[in-house]
Amino acid sequence: MKWGFVAFPKPPEDYLDFAVEHGFMHMEIDLFNPQQWLSRFHATRIRSLRRQIEERGLTVSFHAPYPLNLADFLPEVRGAAVRYTERLLQVAGELGAEWVTVHPGYGLGIPTLEWVREKAMDGLKRSLDRLIPIAERLQVPLAVENLVPVSPESEIVFLLDNPEELKRLLVDYPSPALKVCIDVGHAEVSEGFHAFWSVAKERCVALHMHDNNCRIDLHLVPGNGNIDWHKILSTLRGDDFSGAVNVELFLDEHKVAAKRYLEKVWEDMNR
Repeated sequence: MKWGFVAFPKPPEDYLDFAVEHGFMHMEIDLFNPQQWLSRFHATRIRSLRRQIEERGLTVSFHAPYPLNLADFLPEVRGAAVRYTERLLQVAGELGAEWVTVHPGYGLGIPTLEWVREKAMDGLKRSLDRLIPIAERLQVPLAVENLVPVSPESEIVFLLDNPEELKRLLVDYPSPALKVCIDVGHAEVSEGFHAFWSVAKERCVALHMHDNNCRIDLHLVPGNGNIDWHKILSTLRGDDFSGAVNVELFLDEHKVAAKRYLEKVWEDMNR
């Protein structure tokens, strides 16, 4: 297991020395902010960034922008999302990234209407049918992330907000090019981390770590909410998890505080 963080809101170059200084081993490059837009990753930048990453002994992954919707109802819009992800996989391969984390997408409509979720899932599968062969060829897996359940009053339906749906997707796509990034905060708002872990642990490459009250997705520093981090880290240790544990917090001081807290919990288990 290696401690990591999601690199935002600054460019990844600005986080290299930060990672080394604070003992992080992995950096997940978030592509949401303009300075990290995919179009900014030209060949010269990729070569320079890869060299700097390797010099520091770090590993990296990418996090696709959150609004990217691989499940969009409109095939023209969904096609644009697929083409973006194709390019992202290529850049990831050139940079030496170990995987690309993607949100599975969402549907719009009344959540109580079953067809909204079904249609969105059909869109996601159509996208994966195109993307997985590319990921296999480039040897850069896609890691789908579980999302947060929404209230029945909402007009959006997030996919993979429950472990059973994630399980079915993994059964339908047994390719080693489809992995999982378990977002612990999202999971705890749903059926809990262990419900997701039980169906995805064999294909989980990373975790996103942040705290909440187990009712709302708050992205708090671990230790400032209700999540039982001792139980979660004990599970990871018991199952010999070797992937990245990425704190996903906005402020740099919160990234450091989260790592220190989780490290202390980890060390306390040895006593």
